[in-house]
Amino acid sequence: MSSTAITLVTQRKPLLKLEDVFKCYAMGGEEVTTLQGVSLQILQGEFVAIVGPSGSGKSTLMNMIGCLDVPTSGSYWIDGQEVSRMKDSQLAEIRNQKIGFIFQSFHLLSALSALENVELPLVYRGMSAKARKEQAQHALREVGLEERMHHRPSQLSGGQQQRVAIARALAGQPPILLADEPTGALDTKTGLEVMQMIHTLHRKGHTIVLITHDPQIAAQAERVIHIVDGQISHTEVMQA
Repeated sequence: MSSTAITLVTQRKPLLKLEDVFKCYAMGGEEVTTLQGVSLQILQGEFVAIVGPSGSGKSTLMNMIGCLDVPTSGSYWIDGQEVSRMKDSQLAEIRNQKIGFIFQSFHLLSALSALENVELPLVYRGMSAKARKEQAQHALREVGLEERMHHRPSQLSGGQQQRVAIARALAGQPPILLADEPTGALDTKTGLEVMQMIHTLHRKGHTIVLITHDPQIAAQAERVIHIVDGQISHTEVMQA
């Protein structure tokens, strides 16, 4: 690696930081711990995959990173702001402003067009109708769906629906894209196309956090964090 490249890497600041995070649930009269002292940092502009088998705690970790849950103990910062002790309403605002979600099952509303689905998170921001339409149109153009804006999900292929979901994640221009098994519901060819799109977004400067059980998908990231039994077992830095 050149000295210039080293300088660029060291200049990137931590965008996400978890310190000694535990998560415990009460189940059947017993306490179950799904995360056990997890500490990690994800840098601004980094592409990180989190991988682990079923029951490893990766879904709990995803919920934590996505501000869908809070730690039982430990701390979590997003962009320098501690979110671990926030109330639900505050967490909802952080999710809306800071995180774009890409789900395996798309989570599109069947009664709405592609454009209306992409606009929806912007409605919750209180954005004007004109501004949110412009931003949604721009996001759909970015994923190559400018000719499908007024189609409903049932009129789109699985790959096109996932592109709409990616556009919805992009529309609010969040600093973080959190992708949960983004190729899991797609055939191999369409899955490759979606991953190519994620790589393109990363090259444009987006911070990508990808959750997967598939080691081949995970290996496409810059760094792979392996989680087993609620703990980070090891981290791999992938070759470019």
